[in-house]
Amino acid sequence: MNRKTDQLIPLAYRAVQENLVAADGRSISKQYNGYIASFGAAVVQSGILAALVFNYREPEDSHSEEDRRKLMDAIYRVICEQDGERVQGADLKAYYRHEQTDKRRLKQQILDAATAIKLVIRTFKLTEPTNANQND
Repeated sequence: MNRKTDQLIPLAYRAVQENLVAADGRSISKQYNGYIASFGAAVVQSGILAALVFNYREPEDSHSEEDRRKLMDAIYRVICEQDGERVQGADLKAYYRHEQTDKRRLKQQILDAATAIKLVIRTFKLTEPTNANQND
């Protein structure tokens, strides 16, 4: 693990606790593990903005079992906190589109935050999605 990821783990842990952990405080839907695992590949294949747009779609529109936006909000929280800012009203997609800094640097920050979150998610018990089996 690289030094940057090590530094982001505490921020990622707080972001996961606030955005993804179930009411029991000990588990996360296993869908989030899959979503974060595929996020990096989506960025490489489609580009960062396309990956963000896809992950900010409504759950009903994307046929997702869990709300992917919560994961993007966790990434956004890590990025803001590593820069010493608090999360503003905008989401990560809007932040990326309107941020005037170097886009390559911001893309790398997003991928670093996603990596830290991926590691943190795997420390929790992974459970079945909350929306699973609704049609049974």
